[in-house]
Amino acid sequence: MTDMVALPKGRRSAGLADIAPVCGEKIRLEVRSPHQRLLVQLLGYKEYQSLMVSAPRTQGVLLHEGTRFTARLMSGNYLCTFETRLVQVQARPFAYWHLEYPDQVEMHRIRAHTRVPIVLSVRVEPEEPGMLLAAESHAAICRDISLQGAQLESTRPLAQPGESLFVTARVGVAGMDHLLLLPAVVRNLQQSENGLINAFVHGVEFTDLEEETRLVLAGFVYEQQLIGLGELEESAS
Repeated sequence: MTDMVALPKGRRSAGLADIAPVCGEKIRLEVRSPHQRLLVQLLGYKEYQSLMVSAPRTQGVLLHEGTRFTARLMSGNYLCTFETRLVQVQARPFAYWHLEYPDQVEMHRIRAHTRVPIVLSVRVEPEEPGMLLAAESHAAICRDISLQGAQLESTRPLAQPGESLFVTARVGVAGMDHLLLLPAVVRNLQQSENGLINAFVHGVEFTDLEEETRLVLAGFVYEQQLIGLGELEESAS
């Protein structure tokens, strides 16, 4: 496996065999037309020939051989992206696909603790009814975000330190909309004055993220880093 510590900062390219992804790792496939997002598992690969992945479980997925995908997977703190296409569909002895072996893989380093500033509307709900005055979702503003947590601002306390909650956010990654469901624990809570309004600032840590959610979050954080550096134009909402 590639020595991730020795890699330079920012973006770089590598061969898939250099990254040496492990069988069972999740790969997210994005199709532009028709607009679809699929999650598959890596079953294995033959260098320069093909990747074998599980067939997606989503019902009604009808894709013909030759369909092109943008594939994303996480390897350590790197978001790996490559272009591929559906080479062959196999139904026996179980359903799986052959994907075209990529010429190269773009690797983008995502620092787990680096938070990017943002203004994002989110909804927050308690892990269990009764933690808030009413068992319902409440609006909040996400002021910064990373792979490990976020800062949430609201007009009332959403939970106390040590308590759990769920954060729901709609984000765009590579021109596609995604709904993120983020379980989190409140680590700190402060009250501050924001103009004439008292604001409650929550530092939350994400917990037990699903692999698909982690992939989308990594892509979103990376795009926000590029926007902050002026290397990517922010999409109109």
